[in-house]
Amino acid sequence: MRRVMQTLMVLAVLGAVAGGAVVGFGLFNVSARVGHLPGVSWVLHTTFRNSVRLRASRRDDMPDLADPSLIELGARHYDAACRTCHGAPGETPSATIAAMVPAPPMIATAVADWQPHELHWIVSNGVKMSGMPHWPATRDDDVWPVVAFLVSVQDGMPGDDYAALTDLPAPRAPGDYCLGCHGQGGSDHVPPLEQQSAAYLEMSLRAYLDGTRSSGIMAHAVSEVPAETLGGLAQWFADRPAEGGVLPDMPAERIAEGRALAQAATGDRDVPACQACHGPDASETSELFPDLGRLPAPYLRTQLTLWRDGKRGGGPRADLMRKAAQHLSDSDIEALAAFYATLPPQDGK
Repeated sequence: MRRVMQTLMVLAVLGAVAGGAVVGFGLFNVSARVGHLPGVSWVLHTTFRNSVRLRASRRDDMPDLADPSLIELGARHYDAACRTCHGAPGETPSATIAAMVPAPPMIATAVADWQPHELHWIVSNGVKMSGMPHWPATRDDDVWPVVAFLVSVQDGMPGDDYAALTDLPAPRAPGDYCLGCHGQGGSDHVPPLEQQSAAYLEMSLRAYLDGTRSSGIMAHAVSEVPAETLGGLAQWFADRPAEGGVLPDMPAERIAEGRALAQAATGDRDVPACQACHGPDASETSELFPDLGRLPAPYLRTQLTLWRDGKRGGGPRADLMRKAAQHLSDSDIEALAAFYATLPPQDGK
């Protein structure tokens, strides 16, 4: 036994010396032109797949991944942030992308054989030593639009459909880039911006930029805009007329429940009722308070849940909002979302 231990120790020392020589003298050839030794790529790829499947648990919060507005939002983010490496449906890789080691697979190949919760884990966490970054935000619920898009690619999304979702006219006005998602009154998951004040919009954009308000989608979008133009961009949206439209159909009892919650005292003298800041007939008026009237109910539910769970920040009254939302139940959030989604925007900004 002693001889065996001595042999193992000698081998360990020799291994350490060999490893030190490889590092210290640069013996390992890092040239991408040379590539990996035989078998290394298989080991890395197999490790990757098994690691994901070990750690990616099925999610209870999975939304309807067939929701067209969710797919469109995910496609637009993918086009801006991911297409450079993984291409669009139907595309072939450029010579530069094909020369990468490892070469990022084209999107149809990349998403094959993965379950939605596994795709969520990969997009959220990224992959070491591959150039695949983690989601650039601490919250990961806004990964789901990208997953919805990737599932639609699995289902055979043709290139023409992808182009219809992502092709935009050349920008001619400051906010044209943003209108790709926020135009035509927004969607179930993206709010319209025209009814908000310039002060609130600029505050929100800068919160996304500095990370105090978390969203992987918005963190990328705001980084595409020069920081010195954010004030003008906010003013451009605030100057646009708010779009009308038919109020969503919500159960009358839920609306009434939400109205009562919005008007009710919180029991904390430092925390006013929702109505005091967000209307209708707000008494605590400030251009930094958003107008919640007619915002999409799914968007409102998400934001209220983030506030309640301590996952949202941004703005000088963030602590107040977290205190106001911390005791809301899921049912309360549903009711408040129904009330404000059916409340017309307030006059003035």
